[in-house]
Amino acid sequence: MVTKTFICDVCKKSVGESELFPVTINVSIPGQTYHKAVTVNKDICRDCLEKKGIITKLPENQQELQQNQAANQKSLENKITDFLVDLGVVFEN
Repeated sequence: MVTKTFICDVCKKSVGESELFPVTINVSIPGQTYHKAVTVNKDICRDCLEKKGIITKLPENQQELQQNQAANQKSLENKITDFLVDLGVVFEN
C-alpha cells in the first residue's frame, strides 16, 4: 500500500490532492549586460489561496459573485507579492 501526503508550501498543512493547486510565478530580472529569469513553483492549498483573495470555486449565484468581486479589490501583483513574502522571498527597496 502506498500513501501520498500532499503538503501546502505556504502553511505546511497536509491536505487532500484536490485541495492543492500548483502555482508558478516567473520573474524576469533585467540587468545592464544580462537578463536573469527566476521561476518559483509551489503547491498551495485552497485555504491559503482564498485567504489571499484568490477565488478557487466558481460562484453559485449573483450575490456570491458580488461578494467575490468585493473581496477581489486588491491587485494581482499585490497578491503575488504577498505569496512570495509568505514563501520567504526578500525584496530589496
